[in-house]
Amino acid sequence: MRSTSLLAAVVAALLLWTGTAAADTRTEVQRELDAMVDAGVPGVVLTVRDGDRSWRAEAGVSDLDTGAPLPRNGRFRVASLTKPMVATVVLQLWHEGRLSPEDTLGELLPGLVPGAEGVSVEQLLHNTSGLADYVAAPEFADPADYVWRRFTPEDLVRTANELGHRTPGQWGYSNTNFVLLGMIIERVTGEDLADQLRERVFRPAGMHATELPRHPFLRGPHASGHYRIGSGPRVELTELDPSFAWAAYGVVATNEDLHRFWSALADGRLLPAALVERMRTDAVATGNPAWPRYGLGVEEMYTTCGVRLWGHTGAIPGYSTLSFGTADARRQVVVSSSLFSPTDGTQILHIVNTVNLEFCGEPWRPPPAQVAKPWCLGWPLP
Repeated sequence: MRSTSLLAAVVAALLLWTGTAAADTRTEVQRELDAMVDAGVPGVVLTVRDGDRSWRAEAGVSDLDTGAPLPRNGRFRVASLTKPMVATVVLQLWHEGRLSPEDTLGELLPGLVPGAEGVSVEQLLHNTSGLADYVAAPEFADPADYVWRRFTPEDLVRTANELGHRTPGQWGYSNTNFVLLGMIIERVTGEDLADQLRERVFRPAGMHATELPRHPFLRGPHASGHYRIGSGPRVELTELDPSFAWAAYGVVATNEDLHRFWSALADGRLLPAALVERMRTDAVATGNPAWPRYGLGVEEMYTTCGVRLWGHTGAIPGYSTLSFGTADARRQVVVSSSLFSPTDGTQILHIVNTVNLEFCGEPWRPPPAQVAKPWCLGWPLP
């Protein structure tokens, strides 16, 4: 009886400590979100899944003019969270024998890119193709110059060609890679990329509020989007022509649908386990202290306590999103905000802090090897 009572007391104490620690973590997470709003982010929503439990935190408003609250399950332009979804379709086509990692651009899309015979599908997926990023072109420096232009995928690739390419093999983040993967999917299947994503990813995963839109609108509940370049003014931008983003960063989704995507990927609804594992293990070093490795359409996030997280970051004029979790997707964090400010390291650090707080109970800091030398915490944008 005494040993049973002692065990019960220990369990009760542990539960009390765990509850207190969780409450403290949530308080710190809320402070990070509030700090983002204080620094100019109009609104931000964080959602957490931890096994069968979930919780949500938010700061700011949906509309700066009316002060309307953030919608409960609002939609965001989740930008480069598009990349793991496109990668999933490519790996499905591998599994079906309709593509292979070694297939080259020269075979699949002949004449589109100089040196295409030396660039493989696998290199496109983990950004080692050497292809220039069309977003680095001067015409993409100011959103006001391009968000209402109509682009074809060929237009985007042509812009990248004009920048000049490097020799394949070295890692370099490039949205051009995923535009080309979108074109490959359409060439192999004979169907529109948006339809392929809907049938192969969104529906099987239960992502009913997710789409790759052709239209300029954010349908359903959503926060107004904004962007700020450097020290310039904050500009409202919710509607836009999404053709400049397309297969690289054009998807619209909710936080909950992003949770559903990672869960469906982990439990085998979208890909066999061996291919999901390959998305993570077939990875290359990036040199970024926060996101040190890039796999097949997925990023690894460094945490201070050694928990390995996989997911992706995303930013597009109007919105920024970060979504990371454990390999089994039992624990996940999604943070979506209504501000695109690519050079604002403070905003990025607050977002990364929320993830590290949830998994490690402390704010993020760079790896020890990075502390003694210059480093930059930046989005691998968009």
